[in-house]
Amino acid sequence: MGMLELLWPAVVLLAVYAVLGGSLAWVIGLRGLWAVAAAPAFATTVIGGASVVAGWLGLGWSILPSLVLAVVIGAGVLLVRRRTTTRPVAPRSFSPWWTVLALVLAAIVIGGQTLSVIGAPTAISQTFDNVFHLNAIRYILDTGAASPLELGQMTSPNGGVPFYPSVWHATAAIVVQLSGASIPTVVNAQTLVIAAVLWPLGAVLLSRVLAGATAAVTVSAALVSASVPMFPLLPMDYGVLYPFQLALALAPVALAATASLLGIGATAGERAPGWWGFVLLGAIPGVALAHPGGFVAWLALSVPMVGVFAVRFWRGHPAGRARTGLVVGVLAYLGLGLLLLKILRPPLPTRLWPTALSPAEAVQEVAQVSMFYGTVSIGVALAILLGLVWAVRERTGPVFVTVASWIIGAALFVIVIASPFGTLRDALTGSWYNNWPRLAAVFGVALVPLAAFGVARTVEAVARRWAAARPEAVRARTLTGAALAVVGAVLLPLPALPHAVEQAHGRFALDDDSALVSADEMALLERLPAHVPAGEKIAGNPYTGTALAYAIGGREVLMPHILVDVSEDAQTVNDHLADAETQPDVCDALRETGVGFVLDFGDREVHNGSHPLPGLDELEDSRVVRLVDSEGDARLYEVTACGLG
Repeated sequence: MGMLELLWPAVVLLAVYAVLGGSLAWVIGLRGLWAVAAAPAFATTVIGGASVVAGWLGLGWSILPSLVLAVVIGAGVLLVRRRTTTRPVAPRSFSPWWTVLALVLAAIVIGGQTLSVIGAPTAISQTFDNVFHLNAIRYILDTGAASPLELGQMTSPNGGVPFYPSVWHATAAIVVQLSGASIPTVVNAQTLVIAAVLWPLGAVLLSRVLAGATAAVTVSAALVSASVPMFPLLPMDYGVLYPFQLALALAPVALAATASLLGIGATAGERAPGWWGFVLLGAIPGVALAHPGGFVAWLALSVPMVGVFAVRFWRGHPAGRARTGLVVGVLAYLGLGLLLLKILRPPLPTRLWPTALSPAEAVQEVAQVSMFYGTVSIGVALAILLGLVWAVRERTGPVFVTVASWIIGAALFVIVIASPFGTLRDALTGSWYNNWPRLAAVFGVALVPLAAFGVARTVEAVARRWAAARPEAVRARTLTGAALAVVGAVLLPLPALPHAVEQAHGRFALDDDSALVSADEMALLERLPAHVPAGEKIAGNPYTGTALAYAIGGREVLMPHILVDVSEDAQTVNDHLADAETQPDVCDALRETGVGFVLDFGDREVHNGSHPLPGLDELEDSRVVRLVDSEGDARLYEVTACGLG
C-alpha cells in the first residue's frame, strides 16, 4: 500500500478538525476560507483545553472530553449571538474555485515534499527529541494523562517538569484511538496534514487579509507557502520540532484574526470587533498549547498591527481622553509583551546556544533566504524584492504591516545567529532557546505575505496591461493564469527545495547507519510483543534508541526518554545489573522497578556521544540474563537473576 497507509489517519485527523473546530467556526459566523482555515486552530484550542479539564477531573483521554467542551463552547457562543446582531463578515471571494485550486496545488506540492522527506509511512525521525514525542503519545494512550500539566510526569514523576505543551501529542493519541493506526504512521499523517493543509490555509488567509482577497494574492500566497525551505520543512528536519511546526502553522490564522480585530486589511463588510476578538480567542490558546514559541512568534509579528492601529486611532480621535486611553493601552500592551518574553523563556541551561555567523553573513542569508540549508531561494528572494518595491509605491497600513513583519522576522534571525550583545540577544530570542533554526522557521512564516504581495502586484500589473491591449481575451487570460500558476509551482521552489528535501530525508532514512534506530534494531523493536509479556519493563540505554521499545513495541521501559529523572533503584539497575549475583540490592531494585528484560543496541548513540550504563554493557557472557531474540547486533535479553527468569 505504500504511502496510502497515511490516508486513513490523515482523513481521521481532518474529520476531528472539522467536527471540533469547523462546527465552532460555523457557529461564530465564519464562512468560506475563514471557516476552513480557523477550524484546525479552534479544534487545537478545544483539544488542549479538554486535556486540562480531563486531567483535573481524573478522566481518561479520548475524543469525548473534546466533544463535550466543543458543545459547551458552541452553546455559549449561540447564547451570545442571540443577544447581538453583529458577527464577523469575511470579504466575499472573487471566485471560490481559484481559492480551492490554489490550495489544492499547494497541498500537492507540499505533500509531495513531505512524503519525499518521510520516505515510508512508518518511518520515524532519527533524532534526539523524537524519543520523547513518540513515547509521549504511548504514555497518553496508557495513562490517559494528556494535559500539559501532566505529560511531563513521563520523564519527571516528581514534578520537575510542571508544564509541557502537549496538544500535538494529545491530538495524535486521539487519531491513534480512532484510526487504529500505529504511532509512527499517525505521526507522519499528522505531519502531512499540518504541512500540506494547515500551513497553506493559514498563509493564504493572512496574505489575503493584508494584501487583498484577489486571485493573484491567493495563488501567489499558495505558491510561496510551498516554496520556502525553512517552513514547514525545517521543523521536520531539525529537532525534530513537531509541536513547534504545529504552532507556527496555526499562527497565521491568529495573526489574520488580530489584523481583523484591529481593522487592518481586507476584512470587508460589517465591522464587529468583539466577534473578531472571539475568533482570536479561539485561535491563540491552540497556538500556545501547541508550543509557546509559536505564541511568542504571534506576539512579535502582531506588533506592527498594534502600531498601525495606534496611529490610526490617534489621528481619528483628537480628544485628549481618547488619546490618553490609547497611550495607557499601548504601554500596557508593551509591558505585558515584555513580561511574557521573560516568563516564556525556558530555563537558562537550555538557552545556551551560541551564535554562528557574523552580522554581515546573517544579513546575506536573510537576503538570499538561504538559512539552514545554504542554498539560495532565488524565486522567493526575488518575490520579496518585488514586494519591497511595490510597498514603496503603495504605502498603506496593511502594506506597512507586511513589510514590518518581514523586518521583525529577519531581525530576530540576525540577532539570534549573530548578535555580539548577549544580554539583548537573550532578552529578545530567549523564548526560542536562543536557537537560530527555530528563528529561521519563524522567518519562513513572516516572509510569506510580503513575497506573495510582491508576486501578486506584479502579476496584476501585467494583467492590466494585457487587458487594456486585448479586452476580449478573458478566457485566454484565465487559462494563461492557471498555466502560469502550475509553472510557478514547479519553478518557484527551485533550487532550494530539492536540496532541502534531500537533506531532510536523511533524518528519516532507516538503514544500518541510522542515527537513532537501525534497521536491525527496528525489526527487533517490532517483535517485542512476541517475547516480552505485557506489564514487564525493559532496561536499556536510551541514547542508543532502546527507549523506543515503548512507542514502537508497546512495552514499558525503565527510561522513556534520554533526559529523564532516574530513581535510585533505576540507577542501581543501570549501574550494577551485571553484578546481580554478588550485589543483593540489585535484586531489590529489579523488583521495585519491574525490570525483566534488557535491550542492548551497542554503544552508538544518537548524537555520537558516550553515555555508557555499566550495568547493561557486555551482557552476552553474563549469567544474569539469557538471550531471547536478536537481529544483527541488536539483542534482547531476559533477566534470569534473582529468580526473575
